[in-house]
Amino acid sequence: MLTTIIYRSHAHSSISRTSIMEMIELANAHNIKSDVTGILIFNGIHFLQLLEGPEAQVNDIYTRICRDTRHFNIVELLNDVAPFRRFGNSGMELIDIDLHSHEDCLRTILNRGTAKHQLLYNDRALRFFRTFIESIQHEKYYELPPISEWQFSREPLIPESPYFSSSFIINPVVDPLVRKVHSFQFSNPVTTGLYGMGLLQHDLESKRVALLEAGSFLQSGQRVSISLLPLTIIKISDAPCTLLKYIEQSGLIPEQIIIEFLEKDLFANIDEFLHALRTLKSAGISVAINDFGSGHAGLLLLTKFQPEKIKIHSELIRNIHKDGAKQAVVQSIINCCDTLEIRICATGIEKAEEWMWLESAGIAYFQGPLFSGYSDDGLPLVSWPDPVEI
Repeated sequence: MLTTIIYRSHAHSSISRTSIMEMIELANAHNIKSDVTGILIFNGIHFLQLLEGPEAQVNDIYTRICRDTRHFNIVELLNDVAPFRRFGNSGMELIDIDLHSHEDCLRTILNRGTAKHQLLYNDRALRFFRTFIESIQHEKYYELPPISEWQFSREPLIPESPYFSSSFIINPVVDPLVRKVHSFQFSNPVTTGLYGMGLLQHDLESKRVALLEAGSFLQSGQRVSISLLPLTIIKISDAPCTLLKYIEQSGLIPEQIIIEFLEKDLFANIDEFLHALRTLKSAGISVAINDFGSGHAGLLLLTKFQPEKIKIHSELIRNIHKDGAKQAVVQSIINCCDTLEIRICATGIEKAEEWMWLESAGIAYFQGPLFSGYSDDGLPLVSWPDPVEI
């Protein structure tokens, strides 16, 4: 099956045009032997390359390209099957934008086409070339430093009570560059054997314990985040008032509380949920949508309900630094939330590259294994990034 891959990358400053020409000559010969064809565009800083051919050979060549140290910040923009080759005359050909006008570059690309029908820029793959040549979206080509420029140091999550132990899983939401814990998320251990009203009653009662534990160490400027099932406040009529009583008993105030609801649980009962939520919000409690992007509602949900915070699902975050589709989706979420003044937290961060890309895109709050964990003794820890001094 014929496969097309398009990627963008950032050339190392040490690379010369002479070495690029040598690289193209070698790539052309190798690709022809593998029945892979393509075209490479260079603007003096960035590469944009299209590869096409049998799936296995294209993926094998792309894997080797990703390991090439002559470029970095490699972002896959398209990986799809195709009905025909667009550029079948050479294994690899270079078009240097700096040597031609934009119009000449666009015309040259179309003229290199070998498809049965003349190539046009309504072809999705070719639209990537037009956008690149016309320097559209270049401000979103984030240049990430090597991960070797950062080292992470761990310390107790709760310095005032370093030996604090909890029956809940505690994950901090952090602003890494200012070394600040924005909030402490208390998550219930997995419950089994509970259904219906029994599950909802347990969900509500567990918040009493979580809030009491949080109240034992939270300072006045700190916040705690607890998860709640939407049906808990819908089906248990006095749930909002009960939660307010739990908050008072803990010594906290409503403004210190963030209640999280899973996106996938909200839309089916959205009207009843919003009615039940009024008591909590009118008391000063903040609301967050967790795992945003995992359900069927997505941005449609934000047209009916605007929380104070959304937490982007970890699957949208995973390897975002090299996935153009995920980057486009998350940037649309950022733009939407900026307009609505909704704070964003990126969850499930495992890699420094994920954090650096998201920080560059404008997100300030993060959660995940990169920034938290537990000691061998089961004590909660937080990790902070420190620049490596050279």
